[in-house]
Amino acid sequence: MRAALLAVLLAAPAAAEAPRLALSMTEAESAARAHSPALRAAAEDGLGAADRADEQFASLLPRLTLDGSYRYQTVVPELAIVPGQPPRPFGDHRATSIGPTLSWTLWDQGSLYKTWRARKALAFSEEERRRLAERQATHGARLAYVQVQLAGEQMLELADALALAEAQYREIDNRFKAGAASRIDTLSSHQESLQRRKQLLQAQADLGASLRELLRVTGRLDGADLARPADARLSSAALSGLGAPTVLVELDRLEAAQPALALAENAPLDGAHPRAAIFARQAEAARLSASSLGAARGPVIKLQARASYDYPNGPVLESVTQKTIGLTASLPLFEARQSARAIDEQKHLAGAAESRRDLALEELRRDYGAARDALGSLRAQLAVDERSVAETVELTRLIYLSYKAGRSNFLEVQSANLRALEARVQAARTRAQILIQLAELADLAVQG
Repeated sequence: MRAALLAVLLAAPAAAEAPRLALSMTEAESAARAHSPALRAAAEDGLGAADRADEQFASLLPRLTLDGSYRYQTVVPELAIVPGQPPRPFGDHRATSIGPTLSWTLWDQGSLYKTWRARKALAFSEEERRRLAERQATHGARLAYVQVQLAGEQMLELADALALAEAQYREIDNRFKAGAASRIDTLSSHQESLQRRKQLLQAQADLGASLRELLRVTGRLDGADLARPADARLSSAALSGLGAPTVLVELDRLEAAQPALALAENAPLDGAHPRAAIFARQAEAARLSASSLGAARGPVIKLQARASYDYPNGPVLESVTQKTIGLTASLPLFEARQSARAIDEQKHLAGAAESRRDLALEELRRDYGAARDALGSLRAQLAVDERSVAETVELTRLIYLSYKAGRSNFLEVQSANLRALEARVQAARTRAQILIQLAELADLAVQG
């Protein structure tokens, strides 16, 4: 199961090759749900609430118990029945009774039944909490996955920028040695190369931090060496100045992950989202509890039947099988408004839960609309970013050719290189933001 979820190869096939971590977004989601302590806790709470509801249901059924008693008294009452005769003991020093007792509430105006339904509503509320924890685990895995994807894309872009800077530095250094370039250009080119290498090292650190969070939410953090992670698509030449990688990361590309979330873009908002349904169930439970307390203020009729083996049989020192049946009725006459206050409390709790439900629905509609608006804007921004990437790459090439022809200075080359790098990194960030907004919609929309 562990290999199926993460396909983490902990043993490298060769001494020179770092371990590889291959993981798809779907596998990350499944692993996060399986690992989530919050989801396990919510599931246990739900099972406990269901057990409490079943416990309450038992009060609707007849109750059969085995009752027994033993009593010893030092003084036995005596009764003189015949004048002149010694009095006879009225019983015995010891008295025993054992037998089954059946008790059943025949009538309580539905109080016990409504209490059971209130417990069921609370159990449904806990189930909604479990569903919410499940969604949060999935959503958290998606966000962590996208962050690792983005960090990997940034490493790729910076590695390409570093390769370009180093190639330009080598060429300019050769030109300087041939007397065709100045020392200022050589140093400036070398400084750009060093700056790109520093940025690549920082991107590697960012990849490690993002990867650590992804492995945490998927429960696979123990034993992972994330000191020098690297995207598996990087060439050995790009990794030469970073030290030997401790793990090679193979994740879906940003573009490849979009189809998995694309259905959420047109899915409607989930009006029964757990964030709101939790409070709806709590309001229902409070209203039922208020109704149950109100019903308990009426008459309550209970049946009791018993068959017992008793000793003694009154004044006769013998055992007897006694069968009894009886009805009891009770009606509260004065309780200093205890029940009324308890009913009012439950009504207030129901009103508060309904207000929280309305607030949750408002926030859901706000977040859903904001995600859709942001997604539309990001798609338009991506079109601009892609055009900017194409143009800045071409501009970089042309300015460098112009520099070699002596028509531009190296500062213009550096500026063009930086704009091209920023354009590529911004395009990757926009694609990541699109995935994040799709993940937000998938969390808020009706589940497919």
